[in-house]
Amino acid sequence: MPQVQSDEKEESGSTPQSHKKARLSDTDVQTSQHCDQLIELKINRFEIQQCQTSALLHLPEEILLFIFESLSIPDTITMATTCKMMAQFISRNLVFKVVLPLSSANQEKINGRNVLSIISAFDISVPLGHWNLDKYLKTIEGVGLEQLQKLMFSAFELSDHIYLDLIVPPLYHEILAHYLSKSKRLKELHIEIDNSKEMLQMMDIVAKTLPCLRKVVLHACYYPGDEDLDTQERVNSPELDFVASLNLNELLQRLFKSVSIRSLRIYGLGRSLRFNNIRYPLEIHSPSLHYLRIDQAKFFFFKDLNCPELREFNHCELYRKPKCLFHEQTFAGKINYATLLAELSPKLEKVNGFDVKHMRSCIVDPKSTQEWLSQLRNTCDCDFCPRRSLL
Repeated sequence: MPQVQSDEKEESGSTPQSHKKARLSDTDVQTSQHCDQLIELKINRFEIQQCQTSALLHLPEEILLFIFESLSIPDTITMATTCKMMAQFISRNLVFKVVLPLSSANQEKINGRNVLSIISAFDISVPLGHWNLDKYLKTIEGVGLEQLQKLMFSAFELSDHIYLDLIVPPLYHEILAHYLSKSKRLKELHIEIDNSKEMLQMMDIVAKTLPCLRKVVLHACYYPGDEDLDTQERVNSPELDFVASLNLNELLQRLFKSVSIRSLRIYGLGRSLRFNNIRYPLEIHSPSLHYLRIDQAKFFFFKDLNCPELREFNHCELYRKPKCLFHEQTFAGKINYATLLAELSPKLEKVNGFDVKHMRSCIVDPKSTQEWLSQLRNTCDCDFCPRRSLL
């Protein structure tokens, strides 16, 4: 009996400590179970990352390629960095950029894959007779053009040709027609333009067959050759006759039959007009244009500019700082920056770096030409301005 009592006492005396130990052991068990769950979850995530099993990758390749047709080049590059299997799929079907001419070894590496961007950077005009259409097409043999999004096609080497007389060879039109017939998903187009009827036909093709086109860069290669003017015209007024022979306005009119174009840049007018010391009367009408840039601004003026969706406009000159919007002589006749901002392009936000959007917030009636004139006069900071001399 005493032994039993002592046992009971010991048992009763150890009750608090045993319960404490029990609680500690329960906590340890719960913590251990929680850690095991976390480890298992991490292992599962690691296995998923290693297996790269996602719903997108289980789709048929035809559907995946259809999805990639709607993605831009930067988005496609980003998709290639998401996982190993995606990178392998893109590498197996697409090539991001190709610079021509291609060697035979690189043509074999492409092996029929679709190319997203092509830069043709070699001179097809000299030596005379060296290039023809069949020989040029051999340089892109095996290159898939169906998903081409960006084409930079120059007839000359990519260098500073501003002060050289460059004439676009007839071969250029033939090659450009080939690109346009094969590539219907172009989003960005850099090309040479000239006075030829073939180039006008190219603009019709661009406007009708490229619904995804967003950005266009035009390099003007107008040159007053003997075929442009007859002897009597050159004696009377060769400068005016040459300007009349330029078809830039008609070319732009045909180009902007496409309502998908958002960005336009024109350069090279200085090379065409520098000897005549005259300015080209430019006309641009577009219901969809958002960005406009024209280099060598002293060789043109706007006879008309009607772009209701225009957001940014830059006219650049290499050796001249742009004047303020009040004194800038970019327009002719009744059009000036006040009428442009009030009526023709009421959504403009920037002009040569000027914050037009902020100025618009300071005007009571944004459709008032007089208020815009007053605002532009008050913000003038030209060195020759009489108002500045009084400050």
